[in-house]
Amino acid sequence: MRGGSAVSGFGLGASYVWRGFRTWSSNPKLMAWGLVPGAATFLLVVGAFVAVSYNVGDAASWVIDRVASGATGPLATALSVLVAIALVAGSLLAAVYTFTALTLLVGQPFFERISRLVDDELGPPDAPAEEGWWRSTLRGLAEFAKLLSLTAVVAIGLFFASLIPVAGTVTAFVMGAVFGGWLLSLELTAYPLSRRGHTDLRHRRHQLATQRSVSAGFGVTVFLLFLIPFGAVLAMPSATAGATLLTRRLLGEAEATRTR
Repeated sequence: MRGGSAVSGFGLGASYVWRGFRTWSSNPKLMAWGLVPGAATFLLVVGAFVAVSYNVGDAASWVIDRVASGATGPLATALSVLVAIALVAGSLLAAVYTFTALTLLVGQPFFERISRLVDDELGPPDAPAEEGWWRSTLRGLAEFAKLLSLTAVVAIGLFFASLIPVAGTVTAFVMGAVFGGWLLSLELTAYPLSRRGHTDLRHRRHQLATQRSVSAGFGVTVFLLFLIPFGAVLAMPSATAGATLLTRRLLGEAEATRTR
């Protein structure tokens, strides 16, 4: 990171999340509308997650029967618990990403307006012509499928890491938060970066990589907020505003009109 340590960069990235919450004071009505698509998607994703969690015991037994069929007594119980935790952890990572991607897709008009609100207050950027709604939607669906596949692969890796007692569970959680945070940074900065001509996923990934610690601090903070019950719904509009602030930082745009 330029001009500071990774730790200070991480803290700076986290601060953009909290600054995003201050956007409520600028236009509370618009921010409140931003809760609607998140609430609808939340019900869908939570329903799927609950279904997975409800059947996690059977899934754990199925896994144990194939990798440790001879285990009995306390050993079998311990393995069942570890496998159940690993399955829930992997499902949680997929649920957080899926919620974010679908909510941004469904609520595009609301989140676009929130992002523009932040830019208008701080000084609109010189932006190229924007791509059409259909083109943007199709691109978003293709990126969603690509990143969801990557998430599934990582979730499998975290599953096996979680099987290591204590240390593996902690390591898997940290790795999941970092990877999940990076995905959320990619998704949440899609609108402001696309509005500036960075529509390709590779280009957006490159912009985030220019200040990795800042991007990670923002994404991990959002990821942890999303793990709080109803936190994903309540934080989504603010995360969108914060992602616009992050984008301005990444591209070196001055906060011309007023500071926050």
